[in-house]
Amino acid sequence: MNGSSIGSFFITLFNSVKSENLRWKQDKQDEIQALKNTKALEKQSLQAELKKRQAQFEHELAKMKQHYGTDLSMLKAQSEQQLHDYKQYLDSIDQLKTLIQDSYSHLPSAVSLMIHHHAKQMLNQMWECENIQEKLSYEARLIELMTAVHQDTLDLPSEINSDKQQFPKRTLRLIKSD
Repeated sequence: MNGSSIGSFFITLFNSVKSENLRWKQDKQDEIQALKNTKALEKQSLQAELKKRQAQFEHELAKMKQHYGTDLSMLKAQSEQQLHDYKQYLDSIDQLKTLIQDSYSHLPSAVSLMIHHHAKQMLNQMWECENIQEKLSYEARLIELMTAVHQDTLDLPSEINSDKQQFPKRTLRLIKSD
């Protein structure tokens, strides 16, 4: 084989491969087009499914925002009301201390402060308690203490004529029993 026959062989081989490739493409053109069409349809289907899921997700998210937003608003309102109630209790306990100090001016301030402190502790125990039954029990004890203080101060004027200085007996007895 000489140089021109080698060149001619490669050209023939190249043309033959090129022709075979062209013939294969023509034979498979319908299959290739069908695959392209299937791929395009699957892509459209996936995009439609993605949009559908995104819409569902956005709908669920909106529902959750609304639900939890409402819950949050209710909890805020509840917390504000509880804080208001707690402040009212504290004000009542402060008034209780003033009542004791005014009614029993001869008492050492430590006694009126101790009664005040005890009432505040009872309020805090009631407030921090998770169990409803225990909370009600603390509340009943606090009411009992406040009632005892008021009763002691109401009874005081009738006993003030005596020579001995009076003490809030019911209140101190109640605190001692705790």
